[in-house]
Amino acid sequence: MSSQRRRLVIVEGGRLQRSIQIAGAALLVITLCALPYVLEPFRLGQITQACIYAMVIVGLNLLSGFAGQISLGHAAFFGIGAYTTGVLITSYDVAPPITFVVAIAGSFVVGVVVAFPALRLKGIYVALVTLAVGLIFPAVITRMDQLTGGSSGLFGISYPPPDAAYFAGFDGTVYFHYWLAVIGLLLSCLVVRNLVRSRFGRSILALRDNETPAVIMGVNRTAARTLTFGTSAGIAGLAGSLFAVTTGILTPATFSLLLMLTFLAGMVIGGASTLWGPVLGGFVIYYVPQWATDLSSINGSQNLAGVAFGVIIIVITFTLRSGLAGLGRKLLATVVLVEPRQPRRVPQGTPSTVARAAGPSERRLPAPSPTGPANHLDRTGVGSTDAARNL
Repeated sequence: MSSQRRRLVIVEGGRLQRSIQIAGAALLVITLCALPYVLEPFRLGQITQACIYAMVIVGLNLLSGFAGQISLGHAAFFGIGAYTTGVLITSYDVAPPITFVVAIAGSFVVGVVVAFPALRLKGIYVALVTLAVGLIFPAVITRMDQLTGGSSGLFGISYPPPDAAYFAGFDGTVYFHYWLAVIGLLLSCLVVRNLVRSRFGRSILALRDNETPAVIMGVNRTAARTLTFGTSAGIAGLAGSLFAVTTGILTPATFSLLLMLTFLAGMVIGGASTLWGPVLGGFVIYYVPQWATDLSSINGSQNLAGVAFGVIIIVITFTLRSGLAGLGRKLLATVVLVEPRQPRRVPQGTPSTVARAAGPSERRLPAPSPTGPANHLDRTGVGSTDAARNL
């Protein structure tokens, strides 16, 4: 009881909670606007790539975290979006914004196609189906060398910034790509948040927790899982498009199984089934290898990046089952107590909702007849109260 008194009590949905949320959103916007003026272009480019990785994990979290379908093929969806944008820009001179839409649609369709054979499967079998997609994609890209450049890679992908004073020069290109990645990440988080908190989100959560009762209660399993696969793949396709225009070069080896495992590890590290955990996981899987590589160059050791990354995954798996997002919630719960809002009281004399919905004939009850027999039988054959008293 004493620990609760020391915590700040916030009523769920109250003015204080809304004020804190608005202040947090304002602080986030100010931070995002200030980073281009504070960081060097190289560091800003690193944040851009981390945001793109986070986008893929946001889509993966929708499928594997909220829907409970293990996927090992998101590197393929990521590559489909990247090569769609790259080929349309380099070979057909299509405007990059149009290629983004085509990449999202193409990845969505491929995700729906992959979802159909996975509808009757569960657990590791769904992972095997998506793993096959992830293994087939680099081979297909290598074979289509006339269009994709094959194993040599696809070069010359660019998205120049618009003619504005803010985007002047090379630094302006870095700033433009930064804002593309940030806006894409925010939109992806917003889409997943709205889906999860909607009726559709409740249906996929019900299928994840207990499929049989959910189907009995009327959840359309085929539609829910198909749309989940497609939406998750579409988000990964958008991330691939942004990856193509920010890096300028694509190779089949980039979208290997190792990249898919890295995305899956980022989801676990950040926190599965959370809204902001994938963002944290995306930054972790990008920056930890970078820091470990810098440390390897200082100490002269080899393969320290993989060792450090593996140790972090093991530690978080055994100590933080809910990831970094779960750790943040636990730390916040030590200082803040969120209480549910109390239901609104109905004043006395106010007709209830059922009474207002009923018609006038349904509201009137027949008055008891004073001259009627006192020992008539009801529908069950049992006498009335007066007859029971006489007995």
